[in-house]
Amino acid sequence: MGILNNADDIKKSLVDAVTTRNVIILSNLLLSTGVMIFAFKFAFFEPAVAVLPNAPVTEVIEVRGTWANASFKKGHAIAFAELIGNISKNNINFVKERFLSAATPNLREQFQDEIDRQIAIINARKLQQRFTIDDVYFDEYQDVVWIWGGREITLPGQAPMIKTWTYEFRIAVASGMPKISYFKQYPGKPNTRQRVVPAAETIPDLTEEMREGLKESGSEVKEIQ
Repeated sequence: MGILNNADDIKKSLVDAVTTRNVIILSNLLLSTGVMIFAFKFAFFEPAVAVLPNAPVTEVIEVRGTWANASFKKGHAIAFAELIGNISKNNINFVKERFLSAATPNLREQFQDEIDRQIAIINARKLQQRFTIDDVYFDEYQDVVWIWGGREITLPGQAPMIKTWTYEFRIAVASGMPKISYFKQYPGKPNTRQRVVPAAETIPDLTEEMREGLKESGSEVKEIQ
């Protein structure tokens, strides 16, 4: 009986060992498959990230590599418009730093002297500017965001000067962060002709300023014959 019992114990131990081995092999196989799937996705699919602008978020924001959806561009354009549109002697250097750090090198070179001149005027006249947004429009074809509203300028001892004002932005993406590659501001509402998406046969030529801005943001400009 002792020998039989020992034989049964040995048989049971062998069965348990084989079962354990099969479980380990299966677990390793599943783990390897999971790693391969993850590696494949990492190699062939760009990860998406969500980036939150300094503005109220009401839509899904998505970024993949150098591509960003309309919500990303509108959200950051709104934040930049509110930053630039609301200035005083107390915050002008902060606004300058934020704007230039977000601008492409080409845009910084264009606006550095103008910003310094505006700072001198604001400090000398103790000017204050306030901007209230009325609306925003994004043209996917031209890749431009228009933001317009009321701009109010106040000087000591004078009545506020109020007029409609428009900001234009082209927002690029660099390492998931917004970069301003094109900027323009002017009185009045956006030019309605600019806001109409043109038909394929009436595509306008890029200006040199817009062309350089696109190149600075990493875009490839191709000539269409």
